[in-house]
Amino acid sequence: MACNSTYPPVLSQRQCDNIDSYYPTCAKLIEACYKYENRYACVPPSYYCNNNMLSSYYQEGLNPYDVRAKCADGGLCYSEITAISKFLNDPKVIDEVGSSVNSYESCSSKVYQDFLLSGDWMKPYMRELPQLLESGIRVLVYAGDADWICNWYGNKAFSLKLEWSGKEEFNLAKDIQWKGSSIVSKMPFDSSAGEHRTFGPLTFLRIFEAGHMVPYDQPEHSLDMINRWINNQSF
Repeated sequence: MACNSTYPPVLSQRQCDNIDSYYPTCAKLIEACYKYENRYACVPPSYYCNNNMLSSYYQEGLNPYDVRAKCADGGLCYSEITAISKFLNDPKVIDEVGSSVNSYESCSSKVYQDFLLSGDWMKPYMRELPQLLESGIRVLVYAGDADWICNWYGNKAFSLKLEWSGKEEFNLAKDIQWKGSSIVSKMPFDSSAGEHRTFGPLTFLRIFEAGHMVPYDQPEHSLDMINRWINNQSF
């Protein structure tokens, strides 16, 4: 996605070719993780793939949550995170919300490291979805199309590969424009909010002009998405 997406390239072709050269080994390590699903098999691909395939992007100072932006000062590349942390660490706020802990951290490095060392990063959690689908439980997979770290290409690819009884029909279904409606005016947006593919209980939704923090980039579209989903309305 760094070199070939709906947005301008952010890395050189040489950098992207170098990243691609690590993929065969990365894929084999991930396959071993999928086979054994334990930390001994799943920690190695986490380090190998992340160190070799993500480092070029980070070294350029780019925002992993939005391919359109540089990493800003503040936590998680967003300056707003600093203000949020300051607000939530105010003793008055902590007391008012009835928190059982006395401090807030937007993204704990210790918690992240514990998950990483358990092999969590590479474990095949998508295998939990087919049983939900077969039970008739609706599943929404959505992604902002400017998100790099959890990009829509990968999310759509795994949605298409899910092994369930509706796989063939879902793969044959068309991607349909999602216009969305304003919560204020109740009128459709002038431009397309994204596109979706749906069959039975499974929906994949790509949200235009949004990064990882979809509600931050597209607040009205996000609210429309949530309202439609919880009310079982089509996109």
